[in-house]
Amino acid sequence: MSQFTESYFEGLFDFAELERTVSSTIRLAAKDPKSFYQFFQRYTYFNGFASAAIARLSSSIGLSRYLFMNSELLVTEEADRGMDIAAQILTAAADEGIDGRPVHRALAQLTLKTIGNYAELSDEERNEVAKIPAWLDEIVKGVVTNYEGKPDDIASLIRGMGFNLASEIFGDREYALLDMIVRHENKGIGFDRYLKEKGTPVMIQGHKYTPWCWVTIHSQCQSSGAEAEHCKNALAALNMSLRYRRESDQQMTAWATEGFTAFVNLQQQLFLEMHRECLAMLQASRHQSLLSV
Repeated sequence: MSQFTESYFEGLFDFAELERTVSSTIRLAAKDPKSFYQFFQRYTYFNGFASAAIARLSSSIGLSRYLFMNSELLVTEEADRGMDIAAQILTAAADEGIDGRPVHRALAQLTLKTIGNYAELSDEERNEVAKIPAWLDEIVKGVVTNYEGKPDDIASLIRGMGFNLASEIFGDREYALLDMIVRHENKGIGFDRYLKEKGTPVMIQGHKYTPWCWVTIHSQCQSSGAEAEHCKNALAALNMSLRYRRESDQQMTAWATEGFTAFVNLQQQLFLEMHRECLAMLQASRHQSLLSV
């Protein structure tokens, strides 16, 4: 392989089927305010570890002195390219908190708080939802383990870069689907209506942000966002690794694919579990309604 491309990885999976898992879960969650809150609590919790994990992967690469070398240069200190690759990875985390901008976690908290208000949940009810189930804890542990990479361990670092690339590609698609289903398929009803009527911008670090901006800064159904740019950086890091390592293209591709596949499996597990939770909540609500008639 002369270089990694997004289309190469897309050819390994049925992306349409993977996206059906995501979209069916979002559509189910959006049917009820309380299930929508629970869905978003799980989703923001899962995504809340990304920036820290990205920074850790970048650090592991940067700490691997002389692991990535430009073979065209004869002087060892001049040939080391580890930090060049680390910088490409770190870009995704460095977007947060610079130039007076808030961290994405703050924007996610604003979105979740607004959905909690939409669902008319008390503080106690919100804290009850925040009790992380064992299945979600295991998924997050899997994310942290797969992301981090180990300094001077080329196999784990390339797997981590493959994992990172998958998170950016699927993140772009997930946020776009969220925007499409919540704001366009359900235009004028449900949470979209609530946002238009009561979703006033909130001041964070001297700037106003709308409650839905956490989604739209990452991606939108009609245009790309931060995730698409981060995907370019993730691909650049992998391709620089191809150039600065002596392993065969086949070996490098195998490691990157292992990491990419690990993310796909965790992402699908996440949405299947959230679908199961939302369905159980909706069924319990219907049962309670029938009893009260």
